Amino acid sequence: MNMPGEGRIMSRIVVLGLTVLVLAACKPADQTAQPEAAAPVAATSAPQPSASVSWEAMQDRYRQVEVAPSDPLEALERRAVLCAHYSGEFGGDGSERDQWLNTQMDELRCGDELIAEARAMRDARSGEPGVIARLDTVLGAFE
Repeated sequence: MNMPGEGRIMSRIVVLGLTVLVLAACKPADQTAQPEAAAPVAATSAPQPSASVSWEAMQDRYRQVEVAPSDPLEALERRAVLCAHYSGEFGGDGSERDQWLNTQMDELRCGDELIAEARAMRDARSGEPGVIARLDTVLGAFE
């Protein structure tokens, strides 16, 4: 005589048994190696890019950052991304939005000032290939 719900109980027992078998067959991870303590890393405003970074990757990185970074190179990169973004939104119709965009671009010193600062920084840090590559990305987007 079959009892009500007996099939479900058997299914659960079979599933439980198979789970136990699978877990028993798995080799446990080697726990003899202790992980090394990571050296503390200084907090940065955004993840550090590699030496060679595309303009698109730079845009993705700095669109996430709401506060200007303290590092001069990062601050310049962020300004460049924001300048490009705002100039792409500019409609040229004298609207309230255009006035706001003009104010933002003036505060960021977009245009010739930004390019001049990028060139000056490139000259000043000419011995740092990673910095040069990042500045070339900025300059390439505006020249």
